[in-house]
Amino acid sequence: MQQGVLVDSLERKNAFMTDNTIESLKHIIEKFISISDLSRGKASKVIQDVVKDESQYIIIKNNKPEAVILSLNEYMHLVEIKEKMNEMKEDIELIRLVNERMKNYDIENTMSQDEILKRYNIKEEEIDELIDFVELE
Repeated sequence: MQQGVLVDSLERKNAFMTDNTIESLKHIIEKFISISDLSRGKASKVIQDVVKDESQYIIIKNNKPEAVILSLNEYMHLVEIKEKMNEMKEDIELIRLVNERMKNYDIENTMSQDEILKRYNIKEEEIDELIDFVELE
């Protein structure tokens, strides 16, 4: 990727941009690397930057962003965030389900645990024995 050309072009067209904006754009553009540059020996330097500075690189293929290189720590952090978000999504769905069921809740149509045990002839001891074999998700 011709990063130098992009940076030079930005500097010439900076009439409407602040210095901070130009510097931010330069920083982003410097993190673009073409797949052909990687195959020409720049991979080692990119990996060193990623490990040392926790930099990220955007891999360009056919002038389109295709992949990202980032440190293992950052990757693990993103995986953790994704897992937490999935858990939150499940929690939200459970809350929605509870709210929906509460709309139709009628205490007259409920039974206590003791009533259920009596009706189906189940002893507390049987439940205690089975509890070790039941897996809750």
